[in-house]
Amino acid sequence: MMNFKNLNLINPIIRAATEAGYSKPTEIQYTAIPQILAGRDIIGCAETSAEKTATFAMPILQLLKKYTPEHKEIRALILTPTRELALEIEENLGVYSKYLPLSQLSIYGGVLAGSQLAALRKRVDILVATPGRLLDLVNQRHIDLSKIEILVLDETDRMLDMGLVSDLKKILKLVSPKKQTLFFSATLPLNVRKFAETILNNPVEVTGNATYPLSQTMDPSVFFLEKESKKKMIC
Repeated sequence: MMNFKNLNLINPIIRAATEAGYSKPTEIQYTAIPQILAGRDIIGCAETSAEKTATFAMPILQLLKKYTPEHKEIRALILTPTRELALEIEENLGVYSKYLPLSQLSIYGGVLAGSQLAALRKRVDILVATPGRLLDLVNQRHIDLSKIEILVLDETDRMLDMGLVSDLKKILKLVSPKKQTLFFSATLPLNVRKFAETILNNPVEVTGNATYPLSQTMDPSVFFLEKESKKKMIC
């Protein structure tokens, strides 16, 4: 029987997950979490859900807890396309970090930046951000991304559909090349896979029922599709 203890998660995270009503991991959690804890880059195909968010939230918290120095820099960055998703991810991180000395903050456009700047003056372990607002604050020198240990791109297909590829590339130049990268997308059409190839290091691909190296998923065959089918390929 699958359970969170089998994934080598620490007790504070298991306790918080249990109190939140989660009794056992989903298939994608069971396959992805050990790979993330091992430090592997990940390309994950999963629809938006709290279960998907937990797939990267719980191991990130554990990896950061393993080494908690006194610091002022942001250690983990989660990029997501919308304000709503940023708030949702921050809320989920708060659930799983209930018994851990780690902090999280979300920043996004559409609101005055004053309260976000005030929060950034405190220690922030995990920053959840929309790319545009993040770059605004980076350019104003309110945020330093040079010490990022873990980078998450969530809902990457949506970010590319929204025309954010240029912003993502700018952000990628600002973070350490030694970071661990977790790449999640609801769909994996060719443009998303090609973008993943440029930023991931020997990744493992994770879906709800399988894990395998990304190189094994790149099929050189050509498939002829109806026009409507070309718009979006579901993983």
